Amino acid sequence: MIQKSQIQKWAAAFAAAACLAVPAGAETVRKLGFVNVDRIHRESVQAQNIQNKLDTEFAPRQRQLEKLQNEIEVSAQKAEKLKAGKARAAAMAELERQRREFRGSQAQLAEEYDLRRNEEFAALQNNANRVILELAKKEGYDLIVHDVIFIDARFDITDKVIREMNR
Repeated sequence: MIQKSQIQKWAAAFAAAACLAVPAGAETVRKLGFVNVDRIHRESVQAQNIQNKLDTEFAPRQRQLEKLQNEIEVSAQKAEKLKAGKARAAAMAELERQRREFRGSQAQLAEEYDLRRNEEFAALQNNANRVILELAKKEGYDLIVHDVIFIDARFDITDKVIREMNR
C-alpha cells in the first residue's frame, strides 16, 4: 500500500523534474534549493524548545502513569500469592480494572501529547516557511523543494534555514 508521504515525495520529485525539463527558450530554473524538514524539526532551537516545553508540560502526568504501573505490578504480585477462591477472584478483578484504567489513561495522554505537539510544530513549520521564503527572495532561488527521494547535497540549504530560524 502506498503511503501518503510516498505519494507526496513522488509528486515533489515529478514537479521538480517538470520544472527542470522545460523546453529550450522557455524560462528555466537557474537556482534550485532543497530543505530537509525533518532536520529543521530536530535541530532548530525552536524545535528543541518545543520538545523541552512538552516534556515539562507532560512530565507530571507521565510520572502518574509510572506510579499507576508500579501499583499494578504490586497488585499483580499480591494477587498471585492468594490461593484460589473469592479473595483471589476479587483481587484479579481489581487488577484487571487497574490495567484498563492504566491503558485508558495512557491512550488519553498519548492523544493529548500528539495534539499539543502538532499544534506547536505547526507554528514552527509556519516560521520555517516564512524563513524559507525570505531566503529564497534574498538569494534569488527559483525553486525550493522538500520531501524528495534524492537530491544532490549541493542543493541542500537546510543549514542556512536553521541558522536563520535560530537568530
